[in-house]
Amino acid sequence: MASVDGQRSDSALAIGVEIGGRGHRVVLASADGRIIDSAHAIGHGPNAAVTVDTICSLIESIMSRRNVDDAIVQGIGVAFGGPVDANRGITQRSHRVPGFEQFPLAGVLEDRFGIRTVLENDARAAALGEFTLGAGRGARDMVYLHLGFGVGGAIVLGGRLQHGASMTAGEIGHMVVSANGHDGPRCSCGKPGHLEAFASEPSIIERMRLRLISADADVKANWLASPGITVRRIFDSVETDACAEDIVNETVQVIGLALANLVTALNPDAVVIGGYVAETGPAMTAAIRAKIRQYAFDAAARRVTVAAAQLGTDAGLIGAAVLALRP
Repeated sequence: MASVDGQRSDSALAIGVEIGGRGHRVVLASADGRIIDSAHAIGHGPNAAVTVDTICSLIESIMSRRNVDDAIVQGIGVAFGGPVDANRGITQRSHRVPGFEQFPLAGVLEDRFGIRTVLENDARAAALGEFTLGAGRGARDMVYLHLGFGVGGAIVLGGRLQHGASMTAGEIGHMVVSANGHDGPRCSCGKPGHLEAFASEPSIIERMRLRLISADADVKANWLASPGITVRRIFDSVETDACAEDIVNETVQVIGLALANLVTALNPDAVVIGGYVAETGPAMTAAIRAKIRQYAFDAAARRVTVAAAQLGTDAGLIGAAVLALRP
């Protein structure tokens, strides 16, 4: 019989790990997805080796603090901020930390702790969290879109995450939503017309900055005053500022186009939207829902529910823990 904090327990536990650009987090979670304890480190290490050491220290601290026996930990799930080969447990690269190129992260952690370890990218892990315990609970097929510093996503069909032939299924941020070619903003991948070039937080702020160049001096001065141009401020000003209204309308339009195409092609039960949309209130979700209804095939549009994500910043960690508990 295993124990947690000295108490006898018949339930398996999982460790969820999130490796991101703004820091790393580790949680101990119950079989029903409840977070029992957590630990975090701010920032990221100079290379993969230091990052892995940090993660291992966080795991060890939680297991020691909670007096967790290895036998009760069914698995370790890792949500990684970058492309991965989930089948082989290998990270392909990190956009922020060198050394994660073709790095056998799952194997390294498995060897360190003797616990089965699974790896997924952060967007797909967040999607699994929302699908299992969040806004997508009860659906069979789901599209997940995360809007933040970048634009990520995932597709769940028949209850299973989809990876595709090259492990890039669900890269919604790289869907083409504008045919303006080289005249439009460019995505982080270098190509024009992608959703991320319009709907990521940096792109929204940059488009607002460019729009203000031709604005009245008073309007410009107001926006440049503290706290400056932020995504939240832009969305909060949609009713009172014409520049903000234009930016928000354009953003809703391209998000709606991308999701309408996915709803038509995949006919999911649910679309779940995380990131700044979930944080700006129901009006933004309702506007995107209306665009999906406008553009998607009628039968698919009538069937789908569109909701803001519910798990917030815990979605990826919960999804990673859920993945670790799956056989």
